Amino acid sequence: MSAIEKQEHESGRSYVSKWYPPKEGWVSLLLALALLLGAECAAHYEWISPLMLPAPSAVWLALVDGLQNGGYSAHIFSSVRSMLAGFFFATVLAVVLAGVLASRPWLEGVVTPFIVAFQSMPKIAVAPLIIIWLGFGDLSKITIVTISCFFPILINTLQGLKIRDRDQFELFQSLGASRWQLFYRLRLPNSMPYFFVGVHVGMIFALIGTVVAEFVGTDAGLGYLIMQSKAQFDVPGVFACLGLLMVLGVTLHFLMKRVEMFASRWSSDVSRVAV
Repeated sequence: MSAIEKQEHESGRSYVSKWYPPKEGWVSLLLALALLLGAECAAHYEWISPLMLPAPSAVWLALVDGLQNGGYSAHIFSSVRSMLAGFFFATVLAVVLAGVLASRPWLEGVVTPFIVAFQSMPKIAVAPLIIIWLGFGDLSKITIVTISCFFPILINTLQGLKIRDRDQFELFQSLGASRWQLFYRLRLPNSMPYFFVGVHVGMIFALIGTVVAEFVGTDAGLGYLIMQSKAQFDVPGVFACLGLLMVLGVTLHFLMKRVEMFASRWSSDVSRVAV
């Protein structure tokens, strides 16, 4: 096969994989359908109490009813807004602090114990204090989300920014590269895989932090809606909210994967230019 035919073959295969899910995706879909069918049978034949596991059909009806009545729209928007705002602030703070600590190793040794000690505190225990300090509303929710997802982004980004290729580092120094050029051309491109590992973990923590904040003291959001449904013993409503949270988490995960693919191409281009 010639080089041109091979390239066309590869491009055709990538085009197909872009529009058709891989076989693992179909297996996951079939597994999900099997689990839903099993849960429906268990609820129909009363193998499990409806208070423990409602029928998927009942959950679906509760979900559709809530969406049609507009009961979920405001709560979904409130949760997404607070989560994305807290995640954004945590990412910016983590990247800036990681850049400073990576360029000042002695400062990392001073600051890291305090960061680890603060991160060791359970967020569910810190959340009531934040509510007392900042009051009810989005500001306290965003703060809790920021605290929840800050640490994994910081630690992974910091590990990625550390110099591993001493020969490449010495080459940059011999060419008279400035501290900014070292950061932009060497540290930052090499940190992309580590950074996105932290971002993926941080995104999940941001979603958890949002629900925790809404449990503790807010009047809007999917976490608040879960507490309302629980108080009314509306188990299908609780599961409907959990389903929305899962859909939200999976959607954000795949969106972040697309951003990661774009950033990986950028880091490769920067590295090639640097070399």
